Amino acid sequence: MNKKILILLFCLLFLGIFYFEALANQQEKISAYHGADSVFKAEGITVIWGVVRGNDEIDTMAYIKIIATEEAREHFKAYSVKATDAFSDSFEWLVKGKKLQAVNMVEQKRELFKDLTERTILLYDSAEIENFETEKEDMSIYYLSLPDTTPEYKTMEELKNYFVEAEKRLDKIETTVKTE
Repeated sequence: MNKKILILLFCLLFLGIFYFEALANQQEKISAYHGADSVFKAEGITVIWGVVRGNDEIDTMAYIKIIATEEAREHFKAYSVKATDAFSDSFEWLVKGKKLQAVNMVEQKRELFKDLTERTILLYDSAEIENFETEKEDMSIYYLSLPDTTPEYKTMEELKNYFVEAEKRLDKIETTVKTE
């Protein structure tokens, strides 16, 4: 009888160690999200896309507004935004290792999406990074292209009004990430 109890306790101990190791590994895992839509919210980070049309395509600008709650800024100290060609993996930094503020704006020519279609927002838990090209991010939000749902406006004022209204709508929800 004592031998059976000892074996049972040993098995429970082994399962407990396995469970806590798996839990620790899960907490170390990088959060990677597919942004997909022109509005995104998770882990205290909100991303809103918008376009201001110019006189022609060369003058048309795409904007990414990145909003970070105070709690998110306690965890994420810096961010980068990378534009990537899906076929060659060549890329260009749109933002590289900038301090994460409450409100961050990334401006780019929409024409850049012709060659560099993907966008990745990389968030880091440290601002003391020497080489952002090799640094592993703590969270990423990626887009395969300019989201189809991105609204277009004639003026920057209209875009700013949209951002305000979108933020108000998103204030009521915790996340836009769909869980199954």
